[in-house]
Amino acid sequence: MVDVRLFVKVCGLTRLEDVIVAAEAGADAFGLVVGFPTSPRNLSLSEARRLSRAAPDGLLPVLVLNGSDRRFLEDACSLIEPYGVQLYGTDDPQIVRSLGVKMVIKPVTLRDVDVPKGFDAVLLDESRGSGRRLDLELCAEYVRRSRLPVILAGGLNPENVGEVVRKVRPFGVDASSGLESSPGVKDHRKVVEFVRRARDAHAG
Repeated sequence: MVDVRLFVKVCGLTRLEDVIVAAEAGADAFGLVVGFPTSPRNLSLSEARRLSRAAPDGLLPVLVLNGSDRRFLEDACSLIEPYGVQLYGTDDPQIVRSLGVKMVIKPVTLRDVDVPKGFDAVLLDESRGSGRRLDLELCAEYVRRSRLPVILAGGLNPENVGEVVRKVRPFGVDASSGLESSPGVKDHRKVVEFVRRARDAHAG
């Protein structure tokens, strides 16, 4: 029996052509990084708003947001009006929920067992953006124990996503650097293959 549809997110988009390819490939969501000035994928609020507004229907914008500055958090959500927020810097999801955000995602590692109430899903990324591969057995155990849907990230690319989906059976998968030709620039072939192989593995 096929599970509920796999949630596929392509993260760290900086160009409209990459957003369009993610939509055409069949991704569910795309990530826009704001508030992380040292990241090559970081966008200004106006840039993130432009990409969010230009996205094809059906592709959900998710802000990857540094929420340690509440004023910045409120300004980002009010200006960009994202569907979801991947929330760093605070454990209070109600702040963004009150601004109309539908899906609040808590980034976690394997050590984070007790997730604060109010989040809709967790993003399991042991690498914290470094792209280092996760231990699939430990990830699968985390998925089985988690009270929230688990989106798996960290070192995912078209070559390994099929194995990851089959062994871990997460709610979703998320990739960024593994789909790039250079930091912040997506390789369109990799994006298409990542989404296709993830969905094929989930259906298999």
